[in-house]
Amino acid sequence: MVKPAHALSPEQKIGPVLRALEDRYGPKEWRRAEDPLAVLIRGVLSQNTSDINSGRAYESLMEEFGGWENLAAARASQIARAIRGGGLAEQKAATIKSIMRWLEGTGGYSLDHLRGLDSKEVQAQLTAIKGVGVKTARLVLLFGFGRPVFVVDTHVLRVSKRLGLIPPNCSRQKAHLLLDELLPDDLKYSGHLNLIEHGRRTCTARSPKCSVCKVQKWCLYVRGLLP
Repeated sequence: MVKPAHALSPEQKIGPVLRALEDRYGPKEWRRAEDPLAVLIRGVLSQNTSDINSGRAYESLMEEFGGWENLAAARASQIARAIRGGGLAEQKAATIKSIMRWLEGTGGYSLDHLRGLDSKEVQAQLTAIKGVGVKTARLVLLFGFGRPVFVVDTHVLRVSKRLGLIPPNCSRQKAHLLLDELLPDDLKYSGHLNLIEHGRRTCTARSPKCSVCKVQKWCLYVRGLLP
């Protein structure tokens, strides 16, 4: 007997799910790699807030300090004032100061010294900085260095659980490992962006729009099969 779509394994689901999301939200072409340090700072600012708020906080930071040298010379209290609109300002300012102090011992305010390292070592060095988590480190790898790694944010975690791509009790750290293995390298960039878009526009945390969802046939949540 043929299994229904929702009962398929993650390995069987992932290709059709990503194709359906691409049909819905469009293909995501690889953009030119960004400054890895800018990605790192933006990743810190994005923690526990919306993209709009974190974007404004980054713009405010750059307007206030103009460049990395001035940012490195600033006190944590000055940084916190500049990023107040992004939430958790004191905590994020302390992390940014830790990043800039770490860079002082590497020869300049740049992450270029990490380019020759493999992705696991880059992640290890970045997450050794207090306040920098796995997601932020992997954002640097994906968007700053153009490495084929998969990044899990709140939307990706929620959607992946509902679709049965990862276990319902899966932590974000474990999800990074499982989804990085599940998605082929050439689909990690577009898959990351389209899963986020789906989580924002359709598979929302509250009142998801299941009736118009293009991937509901693979979904466990819509069938009440999640704890």
